[in-house]
Amino acid sequence: MKSRLLSISCIVLIVFMSLTTMAQEPAQLTHENVVYLNNGNTYVQKSLPLYLMFSTTPGGQTYDLKSKATAKYADPMYLDTEGVNYIRSKWAVDKESKKTASPQQEILYEIYADGLPPYTYHKFSGAPKYTSSKVYFGKGLTYSLTSRDAVSGVQKVHHTTGSSWSDYSSDVSMDTEGEYTLYYYSHDNVGNAEKTRSSTFTVDLTAPTSSHAIQGIVYNSNILAPSTKFSLSKSDALSGVRVTRYSFDSGSDRVHGGNISMSGLADGDHVLYYYSIDRVKNTEEKKSFAFYLDRIPPVVENQVNGDQYKGKYLFVSNRTTISFSATDNKAGVNKIYYRIDGKERYDYSSNIAVPDVKGLHTFKYDATDNVQNLSPNKYLTVYVDNKAPTTGIRYGRPQFFSRDTLFINKDTKVTLFAKDYESGVQKVSYQIDGGGYNEYSQFTIPNDGYHTINFKTTDRVNNEEQEKTSNVFVDNNAPTIYYNFSIEPIGEKNGDKIYPNYTRLYLGATDDHVGTQTIEYSINDGAWTLYSSATTLDISERNRFLKKKIKYVVKVRSKDKLGNTSEETINFYVGLASD
Repeated sequence: MKSRLLSISCIVLIVFMSLTTMAQEPAQLTHENVVYLNNGNTYVQKSLPLYLMFSTTPGGQTYDLKSKATAKYADPMYLDTEGVNYIRSKWAVDKESKKTASPQQEILYEIYADGLPPYTYHKFSGAPKYTSSKVYFGKGLTYSLTSRDAVSGVQKVHHTTGSSWSDYSSDVSMDTEGEYTLYYYSHDNVGNAEKTRSSTFTVDLTAPTSSHAIQGIVYNSNILAPSTKFSLSKSDALSGVRVTRYSFDSGSDRVHGGNISMSGLADGDHVLYYYSIDRVKNTEEKKSFAFYLDRIPPVVENQVNGDQYKGKYLFVSNRTTISFSATDNKAGVNKIYYRIDGKERYDYSSNIAVPDVKGLHTFKYDATDNVQNLSPNKYLTVYVDNKAPTTGIRYGRPQFFSRDTLFINKDTKVTLFAKDYESGVQKVSYQIDGGGYNEYSQFTIPNDGYHTINFKTTDRVNNEEQEKTSNVFVDNNAPTIYYNFSIEPIGEKNGDKIYPNYTRLYLGATDDHVGTQTIEYSINDGAWTLYSSATTLDISERNRFLKKKIKYVVKVRSKDKLGNTSEETINFYVGLASD
């Protein structure tokens, strides 16, 4: 019982759906079956009954013609043959002689039976067409209707794309977008109407729409990286997109088939153009997107700040810092990176201290811009000199060392010598007794007494040696010469004393600091003779003054151990007091 009810429900639903579909088709107009006379021909709608009459005079009284022989099929009779039919008399009679015409022939009355409706054709033209599950037409669509009828001829063609029929007279333009069903039919001159024909189609007058998207790196909405690509999306509400084309700048159009690369474009400003065409040739107005393709990486520079000297290497101190800067032609610098001696990569943010390890160190650095263009690697190699120089002091001659004290005099040259095995010596400085520092050149110390020399050396990257000190005593004083005669004078002459010829002269000298080195004498401009040496006799041991009545001039000179020399002249006479 349930199955039966279900079947009935389905039948009802199907009938309802059929009725709904049919209701969408407009009902035909009413066309009466008639007789149509044209060009002497008589056309009868085939289903009409025929009653035959005759008259003996034109326009006179008419008489019904009855059939006894075929009464069953006459009064009325129906035409059986589509097209021409004949009402016959067996033999023709000559109108003048009233005799059977010779040769014999039948009398034929033509009457045309028309029981078939016309056939109407439709034609769409003037617009692109696309067929899938539906039929689509583009702009410029018109339709025309052509009808044919084999017997009585077409009286009218009827058409509609709505609910009201119109008589067709000429091509119809379809200039409004939408889905349509064209209904049409014809009826002939005797009232035969064909079944309504239809054609469903869609008029598509709207172009597709396209848009672009950026796949990859973009900065400030329109600065693109070389690796960035474009994708294009497109849509069409009716016939669908047939093709999308694009171009760059003034280049020729290309068919879009996937993400669009910019591999052939140079650095600089560009425009992407694109548009879509649907399947009935509606063409979208070109769209454009202006952008800058940034292919140029940043330019990175280094700056060595502080102590530095360019020699065999670029020498720096451990106080030196390295800074980096970068410029970019368009997108702007994103980051600067660096490595020291091939170790970990760091983002640069501020000045970098060099490693406090003596020797060569290499900075590798590069930079990216805001679209990730990476600059070529650059390198900076420096030699870190973190060792101070060393300085020594050397005293020239004369000098004498005694009692933990070095003695020199005003003529003793003081030499400072410095060594630096990395960047080299820049300057040597010294000060004496706490005075101001002077840049070194060989010097002497003129003033007597104890002196303190402070000195230091600075190398070419400003490593400064810890101050060193040297103490020295400057002795510029010569020995003091003393002399004595072995006997008292016995007289005086011209202001000089007189001594007997057996007198002896004793010499001596004392020195306050370094002691006497030598005593020499010369008698009456004679050769200088060393006093009291291992190879000479002391003047007091020789009979030098034997001559009487003679004036003696004895010159005495004495040197200390630094060569400071003093000289004394002794004038006296040898003889008798009465001489």
